[in-house]
Amino acid sequence: MSIDQHDDKTIYCRMLGHEVPFSYCRQGASGQPCRKIIDCWFQTIDIKTFMQTHFTEQQIQAILAPPKPKMTSLIELIQKARNHEKS
Repeated sequence: MSIDQHDDKTIYCRMLGHEVPFSYCRQGASGQPCRKIIDCWFQTIDIKTFMQTHFTEQQIQAILAPPKPKMTSLIELIQKARNHEKS
């Protein structure tokens, strides 16, 4: 099973509010699959087997992990900017 075999299939994305191809869900903005990929695609393709075939268990756990709270992300960005100013 090649990683791009389902790329031409499309589905409605509840997060974006429009149709997207599987390739978008598989790669996402960060190059990693969307954390909702299993929730969205389980009725269309055998997404669990797809994920197990192409990603390690650790990668899958990281992909499916809930996002950090926005406040935590903001604090991390501020700290990163401060550290960048010092160097």
